[in-house]
Amino acid sequence: MRYGSFYDLRQVTDELIFVKWHKTANSQTQPETVYIDDLRKRLNMSPHPLYFLSDLRQGRIIDVGIIQKLGSLTHHPNYGGGSAFSEDVVSSMVVGIFSKFATAEKGTSVFYKNINEALAYLEALKPHVTTSIDWQTFIASLG
Repeated sequence: MRYGSFYDLRQVTDELIFVKWHKTANSQTQPETVYIDDLRKRLNMSPHPLYFLSDLRQGRIIDVGIIQKLGSLTHHPNYGGGSAFSEDVVSSMVVGIFSKFATAEKGTSVFYKNINEALAYLEALKPHVTTSIDWQTFIASLG
C-alpha cells in the first residue's frame, strides 16, 4: 500500500512487513491515521505474529499522539516485534518516544543506523524471518 508520496507499506513475507517513509507527514495531510488503521487491520487478520522493518531515512511520523497509538499496537497479540533504521537524529528521537509507549520493546533499543543492524535485531527475535529476501534488490525496487 502506498499513501500518496508519504510511505510504502509492503508485505514482504507472510510474517514480515516493510515500511518506507518517503517524507515526514504534516498536520494537513495526516497519512499517519491511515497508516495506523492499516497496521491494525493487518494485525487483526494475521494468523500469526507480524514483524516490522521501518526505513526512516527520508521521512517519519513526528506527531506524539500518533506515535503513542503506534506504540499501543505492540500490545496486540499478533505483534511480533519491529526495528527501524536511519542515520537521522530526529528519527532516533522519534523511535525513542515510540519505545516508551511500546510494551513489547520496553528497555530495548529498536533503532539502528543501518539496515543490517535492524535485520540482525529482527533475526534475534525470530530466526530466518528476514534471511530469504535479497534486501539490496528489494530496497532498490522502492525507489
